[in-house]
Amino acid sequence: MSEPDRASAWATTRALTLRDVVRAAAQDASGEILNDYSRDWSVNAMPPRTTWAMYLSADSRTYKYLCFDLDSSRGNAPYDAGRLSLWLDELNVPHLVCESGPTGGRHVWVGLAAAVDGAAVRDLALLATQLLPSLDPTPLLNPATGCVRPPGAPHRLGGVSVALGPLAPFTTQPVPPEAVTDLAAFLVDAGAELPTVELAALHGMAVDQDGHPYIAGPKRALSPRVAALIDETPAADASYTLASVLAGCAHSRWRYADVLELVDSPAFEHVRTMRTKRGQERTPRTATGRARTLTNAWNNAVRYVASHPLNGAGDDADYLARSNRAVAAVERAQERADAMPGLWGADRASSAARRHTGTHSTRAVLDALCLYIAQSAQLTVETDVRRLSADTGYGRTTVHTALQRLSQPVTDDPESAWIVRVGDPEGPHGQRYRLSQKFSTENYPHDRTQVPARPAGPPAQPTRAYWLSHLHNRLRPLRHDTFAAPRSLGRTAGIIYAALHPDAIATVDELRTTTGLDAQRIRKALDRLTSHGLAHRGPAGWIRGDHDSLDQAADALDVAGYLERRRAAYGNERARWEWWNAELTWMRKPNKKRRGRRAATGVALFAQNDRPDYARYPRGPDGRGDHKQALQLVRAGILSPAATLDAA
Repeated sequence: MSEPDRASAWATTRALTLRDVVRAAAQDASGEILNDYSRDWSVNAMPPRTTWAMYLSADSRTYKYLCFDLDSSRGNAPYDAGRLSLWLDELNVPHLVCESGPTGGRHVWVGLAAAVDGAAVRDLALLATQLLPSLDPTPLLNPATGCVRPPGAPHRLGGVSVALGPLAPFTTQPVPPEAVTDLAAFLVDAGAELPTVELAALHGMAVDQDGHPYIAGPKRALSPRVAALIDETPAADASYTLASVLAGCAHSRWRYADVLELVDSPAFEHVRTMRTKRGQERTPRTATGRARTLTNAWNNAVRYVASHPLNGAGDDADYLARSNRAVAAVERAQERADAMPGLWGADRASSAARRHTGTHSTRAVLDALCLYIAQSAQLTVETDVRRLSADTGYGRTTVHTALQRLSQPVTDDPESAWIVRVGDPEGPHGQRYRLSQKFSTENYPHDRTQVPARPAGPPAQPTRAYWLSHLHNRLRPLRHDTFAAPRSLGRTAGIIYAALHPDAIATVDELRTTTGLDAQRIRKALDRLTSHGLAHRGPAGWIRGDHDSLDQAADALDVAGYLERRRAAYGNERARWEWWNAELTWMRKPNKKRRGRRAATGVALFAQNDRPDYARYPRGPDGRGDHKQALQLVRAGILSPAATLDAA
């Protein structure tokens, strides 16, 4: 590359860059330029003799540029660039395509009028990788370190990044942040999807032998409205018709195998085909896509019905407004929690101090409650310590302490707490909670000193699917035996593992900011993770290891199965509690049938009692319920259908 060309490229970089530095490529002793951009280089200095990459963000939280790095070593980069360019044109998003160098790679640049939250861009990148095989998502996964060679910058193997069009669409025509949401929705319509969220079963839910959830109870006939919807041609939004039908089926106690038989019905058009961006045209899905779409829609319908009762017809006119309010409250609560990482880092405090300070377990419980709110699309949710324990990996005592901390007001105003208790638990129902009203108001302040200054323009609103995926991914590593069991790697290692990413580099300083832990504890945890292949160190920082290594580490530490055994024990305790409540309900029932005399033939001429679902609860010598024996019977399977019939 000639000196005038290098100077011109450097001038372009200085005009575009959002920071005072860029990343310069390293060079080995032989003079070969390495694919290692580990050095910061001031933009006020002369251009580096190697090559350089420009940051896509001005800070460590948001993105101001999007650059889709299509690598020819991963796939057909020119073809993928053409597809992406076509999609952006359909969405009226100005962009610039560059031929990145002699290897045939492509860079697709988009300028944003206002910064977009890094988590939303990360989800966009994960969606795009499902449809663009050559896409390297790394630059879009971490705003702190994400960088790409700008137009005109030299390639380490020769040549430069050549713009295949004028720079104006990229430099002078920035797009609003909503374009990120529109593109994500487009990719979902094209067949991409965020990972399915795995949650503990809600009250009333069960799982069949194939792992599909359903609402427990005898199957009933569908309501006339739902039955009519099945045979009607769906309206413009086929997904809404599908959701209505599946909610009605779930409410009638149908199972996945039952709805699978209806997949050729008109109401299941969304399962068979996907909408395109050209008018009302639809294109067929693949067999895998049909199965995946129906499975996800059914899981959401069952959890929706279990979260709150429906009217039987599958209708919910207020759903969209209620969902928006719930997501907005979750977003504000998470924003405030992220702005105070030190509050969740004091996990060395005593039990008494934890009620006044806060720990990582407190944050995990808050995240789980936010996940329930986003999933149920309502501000008030019902839960109990055992369910929270299953979804966070912490024990029920730790969860109970966290709930006390979160519900403790800072001032005399009950709404100054993070969460507020609603009513009291009754019978089989657990305690209900909601987020404080300060997270539900429209004038929630964004000017806290701990939060980086927000851009003047309106930020893109994360979707409900984004929060479901984001919160699930935060909690998932914490509920693994490798970090939760006694004699495991420990909670601190789990927190660091959750803060790492398999494709984005994180430094110790960034981990300090993210977790609130001190550098010494972070390095110690990283060493333990590295020894089990759960973290890898590179020249610029740390990345997460393969997720399969978690199971291998659990086996090596001899802790595999710990959480499963604890969940089973909690499940037995919950079953005993339901048994006792059913016994109390039957005892208080008026005019109930009691066991009487048999006929002379010894054959019962009528039902001897009307105990519907449960065997008789064991009693002690004084006639009181023997809860210890009841738990032993539950473990032995007394509540299985066959055992219940024999004991009734």
